[in-house]
Amino acid sequence: MGGSGSLNLVDSIRLFDREKRFEIIGTHFNPYELAKSDLEHLYVVPKVADAQPYVEAHLKLIDKLKVDLLIANSDAEAAVLAGHGSEIPCAHLLPPLAQVEMVQDKYRFYDVLARQGCRTVKNIPVPSREGVDESIRQLGLPDGERFWIRLREGSGSQGATWLYNGEQARKWMDLWCELRGFDPTDFVVAPFLPGQDFCVSVLFQNGEMCVAKAYERLAYYTEDVSLSMMGSTPKTSQTTAETHPIEAAIEAVEGICREFDVLPHGLYQADLKCDAAGKSYVTEINIGRFPMTSPQFDRVGKYSQIELYIRLALDPQQPLPRGVIDLDPGYVFLRGVDLPLVMERAERIEKLRASTV
Repeated sequence: MGGSGSLNLVDSIRLFDREKRFEIIGTHFNPYELAKSDLEHLYVVPKVADAQPYVEAHLKLIDKLKVDLLIANSDAEAAVLAGHGSEIPCAHLLPPLAQVEMVQDKYRFYDVLARQGCRTVKNIPVPSREGVDESIRQLGLPDGERFWIRLREGSGSQGATWLYNGEQARKWMDLWCELRGFDPTDFVVAPFLPGQDFCVSVLFQNGEMCVAKAYERLAYYTEDVSLSMMGSTPKTSQTTAETHPIEAAIEAVEGICREFDVLPHGLYQADLKCDAAGKSYVTEINIGRFPMTSPQFDRVGKYSQIELYIRLALDPQQPLPRGVIDLDPGYVFLRGVDLPLVMERAERIEKLRASTV
């Protein structure tokens, strides 16, 4: 609690919980982060990297406060808590640990999608600093075409950028290895996809798709300072009328669940990029947690996904809507540091554009 993702989640819960049925409890290892929240019940806990003390602290709080539902809200939290899912004495929608670990490794995730016959874009692991040229060659790209390099694990586009050749890749990896302690084998390369950038959120119940939502990223928080001028966090985004990213996301979710012989159940958030022809490819999926931009799914359309998520967790057999692609085009989301989220109609943006002097 205190980070943007968790604060956004609380705001989304409050949007539908006007009767204040739910009491929300927040935890963080840093009291400065907790102080950003106005929740009444806030607790300092060990860092998630200290897995056992972290889990034990939360089990104590669940028992002490009679918690009904646990919601993880980062990749690290989802991974650690999923490993102790059977010990958690309250409702949760944590996936199996093996599945969480697989999707958090971008090469393994690609490999599973390819094996399951899902639409995917080739990823090649880097075997060594010297071997990066061969990895790039295996992508089969025309000479001079950009490729994407990124860390196999991590969020927020950490260690990711587009490059043109192996020499640039070695320089890029050298800096990350020397300054951040990574190894060249922590990287993968993939074709660079120059098209539209989508974020999709899909809720499943016992193997059936319930409600899917999507938005398109238009500009990025870090575009002025990052080498790639891209990132995972949008500064500007808009709701979309296009369904192909949702169809690709559903296919990928069903594929990774088939791999582990489980039914899709809970929330799945997918990032997708399009090629020059407009075909969308899932580049990663986050499971067991909400995206930082959850209000962009919960403030538009007919359904609130956090509301449905809570209903599903507390009463797994209660029927939820089925097969709903809940698109609400025409809204633009504008985000800025130290500024509240602004939601505008696209028509106003066009009027402002028309006023250009």
